[in-house]
Amino acid sequence: MKKIVILVAILLFSATFSFADETAVPAPDSSMRSSETSWPRAAFFLHAGLVDIGLGGKVRFSQENGIYMTVDVRYQIFKYEYIRIPALFYFGGNSAHFVVGFTILNAVNAPEAAGELAGGLNFDISEDWGVDILAFAPVGGDTGTSILLDIRYVF
Repeated sequence: MKKIVILVAILLFSATFSFADETAVPAPDSSMRSSETSWPRAAFFLHAGLVDIGLGGKVRFSQENGIYMTVDVRYQIFKYEYIRIPALFYFGGNSAHFVVGFTILNAVNAPEAAGELAGGLNFDISEDWGVDILAFAPVGGDTGTSILLDIRYVF
């Protein structure tokens, strides 16, 4: 199982580097706004919460920060020890988003591990900082729902 996690992490980093765009894309009508934020096409991030920590990649699909996807490796230490790799999709404006997704890989120290569906809310405070409130609900397993509150730093 460790080899699969390492392989998926390497693929995540490779994909993020290949999508990375060194030049920032200016927002529409930037001439009318003096201090407009420009969001990078792809970036890495670290996140930490009360019960989990992780590292991942973010790929933006819209002109600004309205729609993007994250794939990350999360280690949860509360109740069960989880290593999960979720694919999360963020839909909303530049700051507030609804989050939906699923786990690509879920390695848990429990007798009946299963896949998970995710949902939640996100608020991007700035280009670098954000807050996630996420719930991971198992599909056909006995691990229970995980509710996570994370602070994210994008670099």
